[in-house]
Amino acid sequence: MSVTANFYSSELIEPRCEIHFACAGFWNPETMRRFLEELNQKTLPLIKAGKPIYALGDFTDALPQDRETADLVADHLANARKFGLQRVAIINATALMKMQYKRVSKGLEVEFFDDVRTAERWLRENRDFI
Repeated sequence: MSVTANFYSSELIEPRCEIHFACAGFWNPETMRRFLEELNQKTLPLIKAGKPIYALGDFTDALPQDRETADLVADHLANARKFGLQRVAIINATALMKMQYKRVSKGLEVEFFDDVRTAERWLRENRDFI
């Protein structure tokens, strides 16, 4: 059974230049804007330092979104790429979520995984620091 109430959380792991986030449920554009603004604020130290950004998203309870909300995500990802977003690892996405995220993340290096360890290993490939 899917969870339709929306939820999000995010955490910056600054020494690794990573933002880890989770999102769930069905969103309206205003709630999505708040979540995306939170991601912007959390990654601000990396942006100010001119560092790359690597993201790990938990989509365990995420649902495909309507077109307007998905387009907000697409715009955010395109902009985030300009500010240093390098790679995005997504865990536990359903087939429909994978299809939608592939559409909204065009031009970004995105991979999908079934577990955190494998996702983190891929996210951290070929990086010289911890």
